[in-house]
Amino acid sequence: MKRCFFQKGLTLIELLIVVSIISIISAIAVPAYNNHVESARRVEARSSLMELHLWAEQYFTLNRSYPSSGNLSAGSPSCSACTLSTHYTFSITNSGAGQDRFVITAAPKSTGAQKNDSCKKLTINAAGIKKGYGSGGANNSDCWS
Repeated sequence: MKRCFFQKGLTLIELLIVVSIISIISAIAVPAYNNHVESARRVEARSSLMELHLWAEQYFTLNRSYPSSGNLSAGSPSCSACTLSTHYTFSITNSGAGQDRFVITAAPKSTGAQKNDSCKKLTINAAGIKKGYGSGGANNSDCWS
């Protein structure tokens, strides 16, 4: 009587090949995913800056002056309508004159997930001019695009 033995399961070599293929795909996919998430958080910060710009204009309408300097993440001056990001710190400075009567700034929190972002600071001034700054304070036009 002849016995037939059929191979069942995977060999160690086949398993190692599968694991190596998965690790190669992960090495490519994870950084791309992280860049996408970082970009989405930056969009959230830009949206919050636009909302804060509108809030500052509304503040001017009610008080006949722009808000003074303060940390908007801490609610000073009060901005109850603003939904602020958990990954950025928002602040406002008021010079009182020209297109920079006020400048609202969003900077990634130093301990947050956004700390390695290529855009280290996003700003919008009273005239609605938007600027982005990379590391070293260099102007980075890609931050608002």
